[in-house]
Amino acid sequence: MDELPVISVVISNFNGLRFLDRLLASLRAQRDVVLDIIVVDRLSRDGSREFLEAQPDVRVVSEPPQSGLVSGYAAGAKVARFPLLFFANEDLWLDPDCLSRLAARIDVAAKVGMADPWEWDYQGARLHHAGVRFEKVRWDGNCPWPWARFDFVAPLTTGARVPFPCAGAFLIHRACYDELGGFDTGFFLDFEDADLGVRAWQRGWQCVTVAEARVFHAVGASNPQSGGRRYISNRTNFALVGLKNFSWRALPVVGLTWITALAGNARHGRWARVWGDLLAVRQVIARLPDVVEFRRANAAYTHYLPGERFFQAPEFQKTAQTS
Repeated sequence: MDELPVISVVISNFNGLRFLDRLLASLRAQRDVVLDIIVVDRLSRDGSREFLEAQPDVRVVSEPPQSGLVSGYAAGAKVARFPLLFFANEDLWLDPDCLSRLAARIDVAAKVGMADPWEWDYQGARLHHAGVRFEKVRWDGNCPWPWARFDFVAPLTTGARVPFPCAGAFLIHRACYDELGGFDTGFFLDFEDADLGVRAWQRGWQCVTVAEARVFHAVGASNPQSGGRRYISNRTNFALVGLKNFSWRALPVVGLTWITALAGNARHGRWARVWGDLLAVRQVIARLPDVVEFRRANAAYTHYLPGERFFQAPEFQKTAQTS
């Protein structure tokens, strides 16, 4: 009889008490896996910490909320016991076979290091996230390579390769996580998964979609707690994906997309966003030493597989419905 997959579940929680009971119940109901449950509580003020410390099968780690989602994930990964890591937001619950179905798709020998479940809304009525594809367009200011558009609900078959998983919930093998250097913990929110995907693609690691592995996510439930910082973080990380990973000749695209976004916000009188665009520049400048250090360490990969080619790779285009 084959041994059951062993998985360290790392949950990032910030004032998510109203979701935790159902999430933990769904984890305890997982079939054909052995779990190590770690909750990174980000100084919650709603009783989450007291609730979690009363759970005998949960280990609690502390991380300040201002450090961001993936910093919480990284803190949990440091104490994880098992080679499979399932990262998840607190505001979701899982189908009973979700984790076993994800684990079945991991194959380190074949460099399949990540498995991405399909995400439905919390009630299971609407699909939010399925397969991921890029669509060629004339211009899209919401993608770091603006001649591509994200399609997050492509109807792919299980096992199809996708460019990156959703940071809200996915499984990764420790061998892949460590080779990639984990998450960029300088990312507060947004594009952390795309950044991880570029680095995985450059190193030959694959992520696959698993339609039968289902999670039910109250998407956006934590966004109001982020306030205006969410927009600034989005624009900062958007730029950092390009600055870190694009070839030198493609770097002007980063500035062009910023100018286009700023001009569009000003034209429509969205002054709060204009201010956010300007504050994002300040944050990008503060991150430049890290960017330079990363580019130096990643120079060979950026030379042979520059990040702009990631968004143009044939296997990730919308016409490639299976791979």
